[in-house]
Amino acid sequence: MSAVLTQRIATRPSLPRALLREHGLLLAIVGLELAAALALCAAYPDKYRHNLQLEGYFATLAMGLVFALCGYTIYVMICKRPEHLVRYLKQHLAAYLTRERLLFSAPVLAMMPLFAASFTVLKAAVPMVQPYAWDARLAAADAWLHGGAQPWELLQPVFGHPLLTAILNFNYHLWFFIVLATVYWLAFNLERRQLRMQFMLSFVLSWSLLGNGIAMLFSSVGPCYYGFTVAGADPFAGLMHYLREADKVMPVMALQVQDTLWQDYTLHSGTNALSISAMPSMHVASSVLLALLGWRLHRAAGIALTSFAVLIQVGSVHLGWHYAIDGYAGALGAWLIWTLCGKLAQRSGHEL
Repeated sequence: MSAVLTQRIATRPSLPRALLREHGLLLAIVGLELAAALALCAAYPDKYRHNLQLEGYFATLAMGLVFALCGYTIYVMICKRPEHLVRYLKQHLAAYLTRERLLFSAPVLAMMPLFAASFTVLKAAVPMVQPYAWDARLAAADAWLHGGAQPWELLQPVFGHPLLTAILNFNYHLWFFIVLATVYWLAFNLERRQLRMQFMLSFVLSWSLLGNGIAMLFSSVGPCYYGFTVAGADPFAGLMHYLREADKVMPVMALQVQDTLWQDYTLHSGTNALSISAMPSMHVASSVLLALLGWRLHRAAGIALTSFAVLIQVGSVHLGWHYAIDGYAGALGAWLIWTLCGKLAQRSGHEL
């Protein structure tokens, strides 16, 4: 953290101005997302009976802090192995979580539940604004890009085994915890201010522009629901049959989530964060952002997070969530947004 910012944060009268200057653009983007969500809630009161459901997102925030503390404790136990664990944790956490660091993180921690709830409202509006109509064209594009075969068919000889399917499924769910941990870590990070802001801006813009905007333009349900929405032969029937057979050997959690989402959609009862939307893949987009961040931190982190992003792309296709082109679009969109936000963070005057 620069000496100038340290002085501003430590000086109470200038604190609001310093925090606003540091997070102004980020808060403006979240504010626009929130305004759009509130407008939808007002326009469709029957669809959004529970409004933004903020209590669930604040609970997730608290849960994330618990997970972060548990993760740090495990790291200390394995790597540091102090003689007095509790004393070590108390001393190091007290030294790290200074007043300045806590105040600096407050805007990010406060806005994330609001942003998540707003994104959910807008995502649930996808089929209202644009009925699902792109699946046949996305499936055709996938076949054209991959030599006439559906990508899941090309992956099946390698990953079509219950154990590997279960591993891909576990990795796909692990995504949530890795993304959440990264957001928490950067929220408290004062040492890499420009990189921190580049990631935060990229994170909220990718979910807004890609997860809301592009999702509405290319409204689609994904391979697992193809047979329910598109007339004619289902090119993904074989994949779904395999997944249900594999589930008898080793649990495939994706199937339960898919069934729940479809039930919510058909009963018009779901406005949760997992509302149905295939194009683009936000799992892939956010994983690519993690990889881009990783390469800026350390070569090993870049390699590990790039490998993770590749497995997310493979898992999104193999588990029936996405067409391969959903992931390609998400990755390209994430890279473009990352590049743009890097310039925005640099112009805003943040110091590395």
